[in-house]
Amino acid sequence: MTKQKSAKNFSIIFFLGIASGLPLALILSTLKALLLEKGFDLKTIGFFSLVGLPYTLKIFFAPIIDSCPVPFLTKILGQRKSWIILNQLLLVLFISLLGAAGIAGNISSIAVFAILVAFASASQDIVIDGYRIELIEKENQGLAASFYVYGYRIGMLVSGAGALVIAELVSWDAVYFVMSGFMLTSIFVTMLADETRKNFKQKDHDFFSWFKHYVFDPLRDLTHHDKWYVILAFIICFKLGDAFAGSLTLPFLLEIGFSKIEIASIVKTFGLFATLFGVFIGGVFVKKIGITKSLWLAALAQMLSNLAFSYLSKIGYNQEILYGVIFIENFSGGIGDAVFVAYLSALCNANFSATQYAVLVSFTTLARSLLTASAGIFAQALGWYEFFILSTFLAVPGLIFLGLLGFKKRKI
Repeated sequence: MTKQKSAKNFSIIFFLGIASGLPLALILSTLKALLLEKGFDLKTIGFFSLVGLPYTLKIFFAPIIDSCPVPFLTKILGQRKSWIILNQLLLVLFISLLGAAGIAGNISSIAVFAILVAFASASQDIVIDGYRIELIEKENQGLAASFYVYGYRIGMLVSGAGALVIAELVSWDAVYFVMSGFMLTSIFVTMLADETRKNFKQKDHDFFSWFKHYVFDPLRDLTHHDKWYVILAFIICFKLGDAFAGSLTLPFLLEIGFSKIEIASIVKTFGLFATLFGVFIGGVFVKKIGITKSLWLAALAQMLSNLAFSYLSKIGYNQEILYGVIFIENFSGGIGDAVFVAYLSALCNANFSATQYAVLVSFTTLARSLLTASAGIFAQALGWYEFFILSTFLAVPGLIFLGLLGFKKRKI
């Protein structure tokens, strides 16, 4: 592959990462700030973590996306690009409708359209992961993952810090329509990408043979890993404490007196650079000391970082302290992201990479959605200090499962 061709492909992966990251912060972080300003209580806001469930359910629609064409579009664009563009069009529509529901303040409509955004976003992620694996040669997959994570984080910055700035300077009414416009531009970038399945033709399968080839075989292959059940438990718990605390970070900061502009500049913008630095260090760790030791360092760093928020809850409003807290939290989170992506990739069989990666990511998001839905109840009952202490202890199961794995005979 020529350097020019390689540079183009990495650039495409970077911009697809932006398209993937933008919807996530919009429904799991920014939406909670909107609900808080609309006057909804912490219990209601906490339960909105459940709108992330479609990310957990990727296992159910990944095989369909992987094996079926999009009517009309696949013949013109190819199988991968047609699915990406279809989901991007749906995201443009659903994000706009979510904005309209937010203006009306209708909690039921907000929930429905937030879930639809999550479904379209999760579907887009499935295709992009498969596309990334097919587009980039095996020896450069680690570098491609880094480009994707960088883009993903910038996408979250746009829909996180960018959304808060728009809300502060203009109004919440404009936020989701502007974000819908950003998603629209991603379609033009996707059009420039090279297709990896140009002449895709749907194979003639009866249901049972289709199910065996696209569902059963990938799942069975994952069980060939030693202690595969412990691996799944570890994957679920690895970011549990981090996700539990992070689900209410925005309401916490707003409640103790930080403005949306301060949150945008410190938490989202400065935090992004801390995260990207952490991603870089995580990549260095994997290369220098291997995945096993890197996982231990990442898990411990993520666990202890939650104590910084407990400290901030005692101090109250203080910009200097917030800078330190956000650096600790995002730097450790960035290390965790890089190491964890490398770990999940190492678990995948190249023959089933897209479906298996979707399955594993589904388990990782289980903690972020289902298990963190009760965060608002605990925050309201315990208070912020005890809430963040609790989130620190929730990281312990991940360490226990990591210890049970051992990795003594594993090459990863």
